[in-house]
Amino acid sequence: MDVTENKLSTKQLFDMFFDGKDEEVTRKTRAQIDRKEVYDFEKKIGKQLVEMDVDELFEMILSFNGNRNMASTNFSISYSSYDQIASMYRSFFNFYIDNIKIIKNPFNDKRMRGTQAAQRLSRDKEPFSVKFVNEIIEKIHNDVEPNHANYYECIILLFYNGFAKAEEIVLLDESMISRKDKQVRLPGRTVQLSDRCYELLEFVHNLDVIEGWRGDFAMATWQEHYFKYIVRPKGIGDFQNRELGEIANIINRAIIVNVKNKYKVDINYRLLYFLGFYESLKRQFGEDRAKELIISVRNSKDAADLMGAARTYGVVVDNVTHLKKFLRPFICE
Repeated sequence: MDVTENKLSTKQLFDMFFDGKDEEVTRKTRAQIDRKEVYDFEKKIGKQLVEMDVDELFEMILSFNGNRNMASTNFSISYSSYDQIASMYRSFFNFYIDNIKIIKNPFNDKRMRGTQAAQRLSRDKEPFSVKFVNEIIEKIHNDVEPNHANYYECIILLFYNGFAKAEEIVLLDESMISRKDKQVRLPGRTVQLSDRCYELLEFVHNLDVIEGWRGDFAMATWQEHYFKYIVRPKGIGDFQNRELGEIANIINRAIIVNVKNKYKVDINYRLLYFLGFYESLKRQFGEDRAKELIISVRNSKDAADLMGAARTYGVVVDNVTHLKKFLRPFICE
């Protein structure tokens, strides 16, 4: 490769790294590491990305979650989000080492991985918690019209109560709901709804019209399933012809646009689902033991207890290491 490292900007290095990769993969992943905060941080410390050390890179990644509006919390970027971003930077640095200049990959440093990275993320930060979620819900109700607020809260609580992904909400049928005990019987498991979640699920189902900026919107079911969606009245016919994935994306975007982006908070369906599972661990084992199960290393009894609880709750996960990563955002060490 006829280049010298001192002639290449970080933007050029990103261009080279993503050159030849699948367009869809690039579209989904490049924005996670090639972002404005990187160039702002380079200017701030007077170093190029590939020159930064472990502490500088860690500080840079934390800046990806900056400018929060939720002054009542100091929650940091989640471990799962950090782990995904760090993995991509690790690959980027490997590319740089293989093609431009041999250096030590800072993302292979033990301080950037596993327990030590989780500890740094949680240092002086509140974990993602029920308290944090309740603060978000309260803010939504203070900021938007009541029916919209109830709609967004319903989606949040469905994930927290045990729906693992949006497709499960989309495919919910009335026959799956036990009104007597407020349970939902999904394939392979039963989800226990809280009183508030059940109340909102019924509210959304019975809602026919919801206010919009320029006139009312219809509340429509998709292919006669139970949950309803905000649809322009003239678009209801086309709405029925959409694919399952498109409808699921409507639910996910409701959180992304109206909660995550609006309030600049790191929240998504997976965090909410695993928070619900973590709360079930606390009820089953107590808070101290639940934390011990997550942070323990090479302990077969702890691993068996954790995976057993996951199976009972209905969590589908490859191995205990992955499960612990998903549960890291909920504890401080």
